[in-house]
Amino acid sequence: MTSKTEIWKSLPGVLVVEVSTLGNVRTLDRLVSTEKRTQFVKGHVLKQWDNGCGYLYVNIPMNGKWAMKKVHRLVAQTFLPNPDNLKQVNHKDNDRTNNNVSNLEFCTASYNAKYREKFGKASGCPVFAIDLVSLEVYKFRSQNEASRALGIFQQSISKVIKGKAKRAGGFWFVNADENADDAINRKLQDIKKIYS
Repeated sequence: MTSKTEIWKSLPGVLVVEVSTLGNVRTLDRLVSTEKRTQFVKGHVLKQWDNGCGYLYVNIPMNGKWAMKKVHRLVAQTFLPNPDNLKQVNHKDNDRTNNNVSNLEFCTASYNAKYREKFGKASGCPVFAIDLVSLEVYKFRSQNEASRALGIFQQSISKVIKGKAKRAGGFWFVNADENADDAINRKLQDIKKIYS
């Protein structure tokens, strides 16, 4: 059962950021100094976005820079004890957007994988691959599955998805999210223009 009462608490190690039990993240009012001046910056709730695999991310100020962080990890680090220093956080209802503290638990990688398997959730984010020669489109349950099936390093697939590389092993990749169809159609049109 998820709690409806929102409680805010400082993110450990980051004085200007607070996290709530409902999965919201905000900055606090603060003074920001540069070489030329000091200015007042009003705190506000930070915008979150889906990484294409269901996880929500947020940018937070840390050490004078902005850092991209997973919201569920921030909530867990702020509110849940972790005496065994476990590295992963599980969503009990398998909904990666439900970052209510009551839905989260620290766990091992093995437990997390078994939990997803037990409740029928695919591990990772589905991806599409376009064969740049035949123009055939393939769908895989995750980058790891695509890596095994096509014999391409998972890191290379990830670089293509993030736009840091144009291809990997003769394939182009995109996350299978709500924008995938448009992205695939644009890519196929681009390839056909090159070879026509």
